[in-house]
Amino acid sequence: MYFAPYMQYVRSIGTVAFAGILLSTLPGCRKDAGPARWDIDVALPLFTTQLTIGDLIPDSLLAVGADGTVSLVYTSALFAVDLDTLLGLPDTSFIYAYAFPLPGNDQFNLPAGFPVISQNNVLRFDLPQVQLSRLDIRSGELQVDMRNKITSRVLGHFEIPSGQFPDGVNALDMAVDPGTPSAPAMATLIRDLSGTRFDLRGPTYNQVNTLTTNVAATLDPDGSGATVTNQDSVVVQVGYNALITAYAKGYFGTNTISQEDEESRLTLFDRFVAGSLDLDQVTMRLHVENGVGMDIQVHLNTFQAINSRTGVTVDLQNALLQGPINLNRAADLGNGFTPSHYLRTLDNSNSNIDAFVENLPDRVRYGVEILLNPLGNISNGNDFLYYESELKADLELEVPLSIIASGLTLENFSRPDLPGDAENPALDRGTLHLFATNGFPFDARVVLELVDEENTLLSTIEVDGAVRAGNIGPNGLVSSVTRSTLHAPLDAFQVDLLYAGARLRTRVVFDTDADLGHVRVLDSYALDLQVTVDGNYIVNGQ
Repeated sequence: MYFAPYMQYVRSIGTVAFAGILLSTLPGCRKDAGPARWDIDVALPLFTTQLTIGDLIPDSLLAVGADGTVSLVYTSALFAVDLDTLLGLPDTSFIYAYAFPLPGNDQFNLPAGFPVISQNNVLRFDLPQVQLSRLDIRSGELQVDMRNKITSRVLGHFEIPSGQFPDGVNALDMAVDPGTPSAPAMATLIRDLSGTRFDLRGPTYNQVNTLTTNVAATLDPDGSGATVTNQDSVVVQVGYNALITAYAKGYFGTNTISQEDEESRLTLFDRFVAGSLDLDQVTMRLHVENGVGMDIQVHLNTFQAINSRTGVTVDLQNALLQGPINLNRAADLGNGFTPSHYLRTLDNSNSNIDAFVENLPDRVRYGVEILLNPLGNISNGNDFLYYESELKADLELEVPLSIIASGLTLENFSRPDLPGDAENPALDRGTLHLFATNGFPFDARVVLELVDEENTLLSTIEVDGAVRAGNIGPNGLVSSVTRSTLHAPLDAFQVDLLYAGARLRTRVVFDTDADLGHVRVLDSYALDLQVTVDGNYIVNGQ
């Protein structure tokens, strides 16, 4: 049987040993009378366990001071705006077509090596509100497709003079077989753009979002030429696909990003299912990091703590919600960046952060407006971002565990490992005895319930008695442990439910003495629990 939250179960081997000794002392039975059956009343230990502060709050969230006092430290991401939001690069295709503008049914002969396409182009990426002078590609592809309706092999050449490729080659050469107007020949060439740098200032170096390219298509010099009509053509289509930025530089424009009624999950109080908590001191730090090379202004319009179990919402009250957060731009190091930081500390003196946290929220809801470059192009086109650049905000809560607890409830689910099985149950009925040694400054009540897979209540195991808090000395700390004994009878119906697969829901309800006010919690505090069962066992010879 598994009893308390996150407690270790140690199954007793005494059941088998006791039954074996008992059977060896009973008179023999006739073999033709079938399996023998006895009802035996025995008391056997089930398990011993220890509950520490780590069972109330995960160890990863605890900080222990030199004096043994415990603080709860919790960090959660609030919001993040990444590169895709700031600089979306759509897939872009450019088509270079050459047809033969001959009237009627005219035709003429083209010699081998004839240049059917020779174009120098200035292409512009469609980037609304973003003016880029440089773009480094982390990943993506350049795809060149050629469609040929001429009855000669055609050689294609595509060059990006303003592109710097990792291998130093900025041109692509390909060939497409002869085709006809009714059956054009096709060829495709794909090149990885990873590590490529594009200069987007155009041929005169005073433009933005502009790429210079050269495209050519020539009849095979080693061929025999071709006879063409106005139905013949060569088409070259170039596409820049799935581009992901490694680095971008330019002016990113003035823009507002709004995030209203956004929610973030808080796991801090997941083990608390009921009750209230009065905290002596609470500190929350809002940390905003700007890894983008532009000035940013953040308006936090709403910030709420939501307890979805109780339906209660608490609005944060602080000057933080009355004015903007001004963030300086990050610093460009050439091969990386140094982000700028903003830190605001909220405590009991300047906010209602204690009530905010005492709501035991499992979610926070916020509304935020993010203004990019609020003062315009003050960098003269030197905004920048890296792939790793991010605007993000984190919350950090620090709560020294000096608390008043009222009905603070934790729960866990388990399946008791009963002797026998549903077809041959070895336990008929009994009583659980709980022996508690408590070093916590909390009184505790134990609630045992049987539930199905949907957590529907099937039966309540009444627990008689309570766990008394440890004795508190003049310094407000536990000076000695207390010992308490609790009893919980199991009737035949409840035993049948357990054998049928019901789960045991264990709830531990904590209360502090109101006369003591806030009590401190040390990492050395523990609750030791030993559980035995005084039961009616059925021995049927198996």
